[in-house]
Amino acid sequence: MDGEGKPPSVEMDDESGDARPDDGGAPDPVGTGEFTGRDYVRSTTREYKGLAESVARAGEESYEQSGIVAPVPGLGTSVVGFKDMTGREEDDPEQIEEIDRARRSELALRIVTGLAVVLAFFGTLYAGPLWVTLFLAVLILVAVSEFYQVVRSAGFTPVAFIGLLGSVGVFYTAWNAGPFGAGGMVVAVVLASGFWFVVVPRSYPLANIGITVLGVAWVPVLASFAIPIFRSPEAWGLTTALVVFTALNDISAFSYGRAFGSRRMVPVLSPNKTLEGFIGATVLTILAGIIVGRFGLLTPLTMTSSVALAVVISLFGPIGDLAESSIKRMIGIKDMGSSLPGHGGVLDRLDAFLLTIPGAYLVYVWFGYL
Repeated sequence: MDGEGKPPSVEMDDESGDARPDDGGAPDPVGTGEFTGRDYVRSTTREYKGLAESVARAGEESYEQSGIVAPVPGLGTSVVGFKDMTGREEDDPEQIEEIDRARRSELALRIVTGLAVVLAFFGTLYAGPLWVTLFLAVLILVAVSEFYQVVRSAGFTPVAFIGLLGSVGVFYTAWNAGPFGAGGMVVAVVLASGFWFVVVPRSYPLANIGITVLGVAWVPVLASFAIPIFRSPEAWGLTTALVVFTALNDISAFSYGRAFGSRRMVPVLSPNKTLEGFIGATVLTILAGIIVGRFGLLTPLTMTSSVALAVVISLFGPIGDLAESSIKRMIGIKDMGSSLPGHGGVLDRLDAFLLTIPGAYLVYVWFGYL
């Protein structure tokens, strides 16, 4: 064999360290366009020179686990940490202790805020119907403001000042003519909003008029049914039963749901509402109604009227909660506001009351208490 067809052997260049073919000293063809052994070896080694060392160093280095800003469904944009994305738990004792301190601090803040609101409410109730009505009116105005601010973040442009003036008008009318007379104020808000969008043209006037009216019809109109209860000679017992049964139903539904919940009631609107929580809260609320009626704890409630009130609250309370949840889910937020530290917004705490108040009003009228 004279070596024809045999690929050239490869040797290392002493000066550059590059591989070179051993072609017996014969020069490479020039201008022939052929891809020689020298071209193959040199292009390969030069392009990937040091790659293996770089990969090895990268595997030995450690990196800090950082968070990213990402859209979280139901919460808007939030900071998401490595643990949130991977499910890994950090074993840092200091970090765990810091989280525990933050949770305890938030719980303490929730308790203090809740006690302050409850004491203020019952203090004004004791002072008289006018004072407790004014206190409720302030809460409602804050709730309506939160609602308009939240829907603005979703792209709507309600006429907030017309809605707030309409809310004041609803309470004034309900005080003087009863809650059913407040319907006239809703009509006034419709007309005023329509006139405003004629004078000041904006996009999607029909939708924005509807949002403006909704803020008035949903929050102050439904809450105004509490005014006849406040003005009743038995205001203390009737109001206390309404507040206690609604709060008990809400808290027990949350507790039973977390402990035993597995079947979601309306996952599209509120994934945390479970059938077990609803049943447990209903049973506990009705049991409270039996105890109140049996021992005559809240005058003038009897066994029948107390249980009827408990049943109505158990049905209407979750519906009020779901109504607000549907709006928050549509907009993509967790809370309606931050007016109550540790609790979110006022509307977050009044959502169930907005339907239990009219429900209690109908029960009290049925039994002749109003």
